[in-house]
Amino acid sequence: MDGSSEIGREEARFREVFRTLHADHLACAGDEWLTAPCTGPDGKPVARPIVWSRRNGPWTRVEVLWVGAAPGNRGGRGSGDMGAHGTRIPFGGDVAGANLDVLLGSIGLDRNTTFITAALNQLPARGGGEPTPAEIVSPAGNYRSSLHALRDTVLAAGPRLIVALGNVALRATVAAGVVDAAPPARKSGDPGSALWLPTAARLEKLGFRRGEPAVWTEFAPPDPAFVRAWHDNWGDAPLPAILWLTHPSAQNMSPFAGRHTAFHRRMVEARDALRGAACRVLGREPPRVRPEPPATGIYALPEWVSRIGPYHARLDRLWREHGL
Repeated sequence: MDGSSEIGREEARFREVFRTLHADHLACAGDEWLTAPCTGPDGKPVARPIVWSRRNGPWTRVEVLWVGAAPGNRGGRGSGDMGAHGTRIPFGGDVAGANLDVLLGSIGLDRNTTFITAALNQLPARGGGEPTPAEIVSPAGNYRSSLHALRDTVLAAGPRLIVALGNVALRATVAAGVVDAAPPARKSGDPGSALWLPTAARLEKLGFRRGEPAVWTEFAPPDPAFVRAWHDNWGDAPLPAILWLTHPSAQNMSPFAGRHTAFHRRMVEARDALRGAACRVLGREPPRVRPEPPATGIYALPEWVSRIGPYHARLDRLWREHGL
């Protein structure tokens, strides 16, 4: 098979996820860049748009897949024009997004060379923060749950490394691997569903450690159907390792804090853990100096140029002044 045919197959996998998630948004089918907000069957903008499109990253195989809890929110509880609800760009326009850009650059990646998704690809019902387990196991578009969407995203992206940003992301990633073999409902799940999310404490008992890349198949093996689908897509390539990092939210890491604070220390720890995983898992030598982002692709979108980019650039300067 020639290269163009393989790229076509890879894009088709992403397109299937996109169309399944946006099944209720008829105008989105022909707007894979989401140049306009999602609209419902009545033609009106939906209150909580789905943040999953070409704005999340390239629709080709990537080395690293990033999983957050939700796409990101900068105030307004969904009513503002910043955050993913306003720009359809995940982790864009808030402190967490600027922090994530620092982490991306620390291993020589940018948003055009990696894919960013979430346990719940829309603003949580309460208007921000982390989604509840019930939200994550509820239907998403034509998917039975957001876990099924995450499962298909992993299979489409074919990463060598999954970076789980926080506890919710790690729990959802592991759960997504076993949705076809899930045990009966548990306290953390929807009482009416057989889906569930393992607790962070349970995953630690299985061997996951924050800041250390874990062998997925060794600590929490995905179900046989996932493994078959992976090998159908990617041949003999091993399943990705999982790196569990602290979520880069303003509550955990902030460029406004001094170097003596926990807000700075957590960022350094996340950066160092990521750079170590890039070396060990990917064989990637991190750059000595973090590169500036490009001006093409996602960075050329109007929402990035006019809103997100300037805000992220200000926070980036603060991190560079702090030595990151």
